[in-house]
Amino acid sequence: MLKHPKKKGSNAENELANMLWDKGYAVVRGPASGGGVTKRFQPDLVAIKNGKIYVYEVKSRKNSGPIYIDSDQVLGLTEFAKRSKGVSIIAVRMKGGKWKFYTLDKLKPVGSNFRLDID
Repeated sequence: MLKHPKKKGSNAENELANMLWDKGYAVVRGPASGGGVTKRFQPDLVAIKNGKIYVYEVKSRKNSGPIYIDSDQVLGLTEFAKRSKGVSIIAVRMKGGKWKFYTLDKLKPVGSNFRLDID
């Protein structure tokens, strides 16, 4: 049976939130994560430790290859991080693999969106 894409994303977000929590971070998952919030951007996760704030966009993939991210998500993540004085992070986990973390300077513009090449 195929998993619904939003359920797969929620599972990945919860998995990362639990991992960060276990490492001593205070973690919250955006209540409207993936919910189409139009007025203001809400990141997938916000993690805080020792006064440092990390703002996450979480991606989970079945297959390898580049990940394409909507420009609105990147702009929203950037704005949220700016307002919170936090660091924007793209967290990626390939099926069966470990989490990898990328800063936004790893994104490449492609048309009106962005591409993240996974190493």
